[in-house]
Amino acid sequence: MSSNEDTITAIATPPGRSGIGVIRISGKKSEKIYKSLTGVEPINRQARYTSFKSSSNTLLDKGVSIFFKGPSSYTGEDIVECYSHGNRMIMDVLLKEIIALGARLALPGEFTERAFLNNKIDLVQAEAVADLIDSNSKKAARSAMQSLQGDFSENILQLKDKIIHAKALIEAYLDFPDEEDINVDTCPAKEKIKECLESLDETLVKAKRGRMLSHAPLIVVVGPPNAGKSTFINFLSGRDSSITSEHPGTTRDAIRESILLSDQLVTLVDTAGLRPTNDQVEKEGVERTYKAIKSADLVLYLIDATDTANVDIEINKYLSEDANYILVRNKMDLCNKKNNLDDKNCNISAKTGEGIDDLIKKIQRILDIATADEDIIFARQRHINAIKRIKSLLKESLLCMEKRAGLEIVAEPLRETLLIFDEIIGKTTTDDILENIFSRFCIGK
Repeated sequence: MSSNEDTITAIATPPGRSGIGVIRISGKKSEKIYKSLTGVEPINRQARYTSFKSSSNTLLDKGVSIFFKGPSSYTGEDIVECYSHGNRMIMDVLLKEIIALGARLALPGEFTERAFLNNKIDLVQAEAVADLIDSNSKKAARSAMQSLQGDFSENILQLKDKIIHAKALIEAYLDFPDEEDINVDTCPAKEKIKECLESLDETLVKAKRGRMLSHAPLIVVVGPPNAGKSTFINFLSGRDSSITSEHPGTTRDAIRESILLSDQLVTLVDTAGLRPTNDQVEKEGVERTYKAIKSADLVLYLIDATDTANVDIEINKYLSEDANYILVRNKMDLCNKKNNLDDKNCNISAKTGEGIDDLIKKIQRILDIATADEDIIFARQRHINAIKRIKSLLKESLLCMEKRAGLEIVAEPLRETLLIFDEIIGKTTTDDILENIFSRFCIGK
């Protein structure tokens, strides 16, 4: 973890040519650097058109500068933002001058890290900053913004309060055992714990949906040659990303395409047709298809609706028992026979688009992709793991109650859950965890 004593600086805009470039400065020397760089006294929160000059009074550029007096700033420290022309050479010259005036180059995520350390935001909100920057859909961006505003943190704190209440009740019985005839079975703490478990289940479902937004579920399209897999991929992507041909074995390698399905980013994988072959290149493609199936969140098993022989055998041959899959009968425009449909079966025509909307809805249900923002908590895997640990400890506490264990034993798992709640929001954490989180940020944020 970095030292808060240093004044830090970084270019906050992406590399390349642009109309405007932004350089940020944060720390004790920010005001002094502002004066030296612009030659004028800063006015809090007032944008000013200024000249940026070197220590030798050489004009470096003209632009806009803003000074934010701490603690009313993003980091809680004095902050300067310089808006120059977005020429990389100009910005590099300005950055070198700022460093010469006493700042050092910021580490990835160091501005947001200081915001966290100065209690401007909690750890969940800090993570939401990076998630917002990395959002790959409107729904992901909205969910990340909700977390940044504190919605997820508030949810965690409410759950924590329930456990604090339950623990307080138990400790009251421990402190005053003779006040009334109280045993574990009649302890109101039991109901509080059950309420928290129910709320945790709801939170976990929403968090898993939010997690799905951030990692782009992998949907692998498999099936025999000439079933229309590539045509299907091209229809969904809206472009000819996969080569189509009447000749079997055209697709030799797995082709990935990122697309939006109802504002959910997913990765579609077009694979080599599954069939016995002596062609070494095609055989390697089939092996890669097997590997893709194992890593898939969902498998779409595409077949030619005009040739459905031994379909069930083929599915059992290539998919594991617990695999998420949908049997997709393609080329329905050439087939009059309609099949009974459920969440595991779908009729489509990749050529005409028939049945595609129904297939997308089934994909959403199987992957538990939320269709409403209120059903989502943009959570990270560490949050989900922490919630699972809390659930396990609460169940342990209830089990102790059922076994009529002493109240001291019942209270211990509750104490541990409170520590985990604090870990989630960053009230108690280690430097290693913070370094892992903030090192993944971009420089300048």
